[in-house]
Amino acid sequence: MTRGREIMVGLVIMASLAVAIVGTLWLKGSNFGRPQVPVDVLLRNVSQLTEGNTVKYLGVQIGRVELIAVEPSSDAVRVSLLIDEGLRLPTDAAVILGPESMFGDWQAEIVSAAEFPGYPFFDVPASAGSGVLGGYALPELSRLTASAEQISQNVAELSDRLELAFNEETATALASAISNLEAISLEIRELVVQQAELAFSVTTSADSALTEVEAASRAARRSFDRIEGILSDAQIDSIVTNVRLASEGIQQVANDLSESSGSIAGTIERADSAFARVDRITARIEAGEGTIGRLFVDTTLALRAEDVLAQLSLLLEDVRLNPRRYVRLSIF
Repeated sequence: MTRGREIMVGLVIMASLAVAIVGTLWLKGSNFGRPQVPVDVLLRNVSQLTEGNTVKYLGVQIGRVELIAVEPSSDAVRVSLLIDEGLRLPTDAAVILGPESMFGDWQAEIVSAAEFPGYPFFDVPASAGSGVLGGYALPELSRLTASAEQISQNVAELSDRLELAFNEETATALASAISNLEAISLEIRELVVQQAELAFSVTTSADSALTEVEAASRAARRSFDRIEGILSDAQIDSIVTNVRLASEGIQQVANDLSESSGSIAGTIERADSAFARVDRITARIEAGEGTIGRLFVDTTLALRAEDVLAQLSLLLEDVRLNPRRYVRLSIF
């Protein structure tokens, strides 16, 4: 019995050691013989990430953090990852460092950079080598607390400034401005209504004008059709021929007038000579030359002539009444 208990205790101890070894290897992220490949990541900082933390892709553990070291230039941190061989990562693969649980454990998660456009992933230089990924570490709780405290201080300062700016006078002015804005909005509304009515009137006038223009265009079209019909009529040819003949006759008359212009010029010269003679006679009469001139100039002579004419008239009257006094006819 004693020997059997010893064997049982030995088996339990060996099983416990095996479980402890397997658990330790599992906690350390051992892959139990699966082949892995190294992948380097450059970040500004790694926050609380430590060596041995898990590496995940699509929520599945695919490796662990092998090494964390500061770059010789001191401007970045290089994190070496060991991940399962044969995985096809995105062409724009990047790494996000963040908490894995509520107990302070962190992880490195491989993601597509296009899915997180707001994260400032590290810009990997060409000198870093091929296959190096850019990473970004999420802010830890202490940093978030500090940021929240800074934000609260800024909000408190802003509230103090707002309280200083928005006093009773400012509130009164703001209420007055709101009232003015309301009045302006009412005026703008009335103006919009007036403009709408004016636009409707203009549109109505435009429609009427378009109707009249359309009617005028139809009348012009009918006139053009009539003119086209007249032009296509055979009588137009005869009218054009008559007009041409009339123009030829007018041209002939003009030629005849041109030929007779010489004789007309001679006639005009003779008329001018006759008028000149009449002018000379008239001038002599006005000057009192000749018998007619003396009659026009000498009033006495005119009176005598008038007296002679009167006596001659009496004589002729007497001869007509008493012909025997002046004419004696004797046959024997």
